[in-house]
Amino acid sequence: MEFRQLEAFVAVAEKKSFSLAADALYLSQSTVSSHVKNLEKELKKQLIVRTTKSLRLTPEGETFLHYAKRIVETRDAALAAVSEHSQSVLRLGASSIPSAFLLPEIIRRFRDGYPDVVCEVRQGDSRDIHEMLQDGTVDIGLLGQEFSSAKCSYIPLCADRLVLAAPATDEYRRMKEEGRELPEILKSPYIQRERGSGTEAVSGQILRELGMSPTSLHIVTGTNDLQSLTRMIEMGVGVSICSELAVREAAEQGRILIWPLHTTATRSFYIAHCGGRSLSPLMQEFLDCALEMYRG
Repeated sequence: MEFRQLEAFVAVAEKKSFSLAADALYLSQSTVSSHVKNLEKELKKQLIVRTTKSLRLTPEGETFLHYAKRIVETRDAALAAVSEHSQSVLRLGASSIPSAFLLPEIIRRFRDGYPDVVCEVRQGDSRDIHEMLQDGTVDIGLLGQEFSSAKCSYIPLCADRLVLAAPATDEYRRMKEEGRELPEILKSPYIQRERGSGTEAVSGQILRELGMSPTSLHIVTGTNDLQSLTRMIEMGVGVSICSELAVREAAEQGRILIWPLHTTATRSFYIAHCGGRSLSPLMQEFLDCALEMYRG
């Protein structure tokens, strides 16, 4: 198995096109096709189904894509680590909420003291960022969930408040005015956060405290995109348990209604690094900057 085969497969899967993948890799379409075909031959599995009108991954292709991307990213990280410019690059990973609402301000404050440093940001769910920390793809991660690991050190950064968000329709306004109980509201169509997110992990505990089971929810869709989540709630697709940070602006503008969740289930955001490696001066400065901002 060769890196060029993995790169070709990842490019085709992401571009949904052999020709666009070839353009992105500066290769001929026949070369890209050959790389994918040889990879499938070695794996003894079909990864891509191509017709005259469409292209899709097989179930095996979907599974393999996750690992292929990780291998390519780790290779890129290894090359960056030994490049002459590596000291001026800080590789950061962040799950969805920290990426949107915490990381931008930390980077702005950090660059006040280090204007020449390039901050490369990779996004994923909390489990993705944990894996990136472990394999060295990123130097520092901001996550909404702590994972047990002998390699990684997790430091609580700040607390998160989860709320129940619903469309600002007459129906839900009436429920709010009448003081309807949360279990009744949660019988509505439900928008689920992606598996692996910190929000999804805590939601199960919240539901159990409300006397409900996650399997009792009427799930109509799921998303890992915060803007999409907010928009779907606004459009009346359903309700969702989500971070207040994600829907605060929409709630303040009256586009969404929120209910506080009086529960013992809590969630924090963490800043993490791989404890098996010593922190570089840049990593330590970034860590100190984030902790000073959110923990005083």
